Parts: sequence; C-alpha cells; structure tokens
Amino acid sequence: MRAKRAKVQSQSLASRLAGVSILGFGASWKAPEPERVVVRDVITALEDKRALYSQAVWEEPSHVVQSLFKIRDELTSGLKRVGDNSPAKDSFRIMRAACREFLTLTSAKAHEQNRGIMRETGYQQEDFFVGLGKLRSIFGQQLAILGYLYGVDIEESLATILPPDAEGEST
Repeated sequence: MRAKRAKVQSQSLASRLAGVSILGFGASWKAPEPERVVVRDVITALEDKRALYSQAVWEEPSHVVQSLFKIRDELTSGLKRVGDNSPAKDSFRIMRAACREFLTLTSAKAHEQNRGIMRETGYQQEDFFVGLGKLRSIFGQQLAILGYLYGVDIEESLATILPPDAEGEST
C-alpha cells in the first residue's frame, strides 16, 4: 500500500518540475498538460456561448456569427494543446469544421442578399435557423463524446444540446 502512495506522489511531482541540474549540467522541460484539463477548459468556455443553446428565435444573427468566431478560436487553441493521438483532437476538428460550414453559409447568404439576388428575408432566416440547428446537433454529439471519454461534467444550459439518453429522456 505504501509503495503505491509513493508512486502517485512522484508522478505529481514530475509535473511540477521544470528542470534538473547535476554538477552544472542540466536539462529542462515542460511537462505535458493533461488532456482532461484541456477538454474541461474548452467545455467550460463553450458553456458561456449562448449561440450554442439559447432559444434560436432570440438570437441575433450578427451576435451568433461573432460568437462562432470566438468558439472557433477556442477550439483551435484546444487543438494546439492536446496530443496528436488524442481522441479530443477529432472532436475539436469536427466542431471547428461545423463552425466554418455555418460561417460560410451565412456569409454567402449575406453576399447574395446584398447583391439583390435574395429578396425574401424569410428564406434567409430559415437557412440561418436550420444551419444553427445543424451546428448545435454536431456540437451536442461531440460534447457527449468528450464528456464521456474524459469524465467532464457539462453545465445544464449547454447540456440541452446533447443527444437524448437511451431511455428517451433529455438531460
């Protein structure tokens, strides 16, 4: 029992050390950040992004677009912090691609409207809401995967976009 405790302590100490020096020769390194911390940080940042869970009828399209730029930056930051073989990397990339797809759709529609091609604003709103719903469903699936794999709790408001559980109850 004692040996196991010593092993845990040495592992925690390794992450605190930044270098070793013996007889004037030394080496330094930065211990890798645990992936769970990265995933938790990204999910925590997403919990504050209303564009992902607020009722769509209350969302202002320009605010959603600005929020998605910030979300995309957060996902890119998370990608830089996880290892190459991390399961989180795929989820971050899928969510970032969904942001790009939505932003491409909304910028193309705005361009068409400005040129006078799209005169009916009802179609633009419908495309916006359908695109936002698709984005939210992709995020919900990926957040469910990340939450499960890394044991990270998801705040109630963001959890509204998660897929329903097997019994058909939503979280």
